[in-house]
Amino acid sequence: MQTLMNKPSFKLVLGRGHADKFWMMLVLIGLVGCQGTPTKTQPNTHSRPHPPMVVTSPIIKQQPSPTIAQPEFGYPPLETQKLPTLPPQPQIVLRDGRNIPLVQTLMTQGMQQLQLGQLDNAEDTFDRVQRIAPQNSSVYARLSEIALKKNDGVTAEGMARRGLVLAKSPQQKAGYWQLIMLAGSMQGRTDVVNEAKGHLQQR
Repeated sequence: MQTLMNKPSFKLVLGRGHADKFWMMLVLIGLVGCQGTPTKTQPNTHSRPHPPMVVTSPIIKQQPSPTIAQPEFGYPPLETQKLPTLPPQPQIVLRDGRNIPLVQTLMTQGMQQLQLGQLDNAEDTFDRVQRIAPQNSSVYARLSEIALKKNDGVTAEGMARRGLVLAKSPQQKAGYWQLIMLAGSMQGRTDVVNEAKGHLQQR
């Protein structure tokens, strides 16, 4: 290009001012061409991308909190209630007729009829005592004795067992077991006899 510029024909055609402008345009075109040419970047074979670091937080096991057992069906829990203090109960007074004059009179009358052998009259009298004083243990002994004299072992045993429930002293209980043993023997029941003997031997 410099040779072309040095030729006289070139200078004559363009003139000095035009030659300078032309030269400037060529320089600018060369610069623009250098900038437009993309530069190839060599791949970096040595440096490898590091994998992303994953930070895991430790799993904290929560301790189970104590739970309160809830009642079924959503009802509120029952509260313990204190039972009211009951007043002292009066003692049960046995209706044995000890404080009833009529009972004492009928018992004396029945014993006299029994000694005279008037079994039916004595039984009626003692039945009256039983209705007035059903918890009188002595009346059941007399009725059991009358049943034995009439050879009624079943009634004799039943009356003796009812009196045994109401008996208080060991002597009274022993008397009823003797009546039960006699009634069992009259019925031919060895189990009743052995039962009575077993209780009598424990005295």
